[in-house]
Amino acid sequence: MREAFIMGDLSTAEKLLTQETEADARNHISYANRSLVMARKVDWDRALQNAVKSLSIQPSLIGYIAKGNALCGKQHVRDARTAFDLTFTFVNGDQRTTLLLFLIKAIALFNANEHEEAMMRVKELVAGSSVDPVACLVVEVSVIHSIMHWLVR
Repeated sequence: MREAFIMGDLSTAEKLLTQETEADARNHISYANRSLVMARKVDWDRALQNAVKSLSIQPSLIGYIAKGNALCGKQHVRDARTAFDLTFTFVNGDQRTTLLLFLIKAIALFNANEHEEAMMRVKELVAGSSVDPVACLVVEVSVIHSIMHWLVR
């Protein structure tokens, strides 16, 4: 599934994840992953349905990421912010995970046309004195990549 998702074979990834959820209806990770596949297919309703199902089985980092992403896709930015904020309850002080979550949230907000807020978050992150400069560079490059992708659509 992972390889199919990375390679952009979203139909195969969806099919494999559907098989996983049919084999184990309590597999919250498969629902969250299928939500991310639906998001890449720009099927925001199904992305949100799968994220909510995942979270109803077991609240998790990936479940809230999927929900926040789906809500941004549906332009429900306020609710998306809440979902992304809940992701931070799963990091246990891990700075790398925290930075990754800031990046994911900034990109999702940017893709929801919240450009100023997304860029403000990145600038604040970069300005933080206790933040690893390499991680900040990764965030900047990722947001710039999202901007470029958005501009060529």
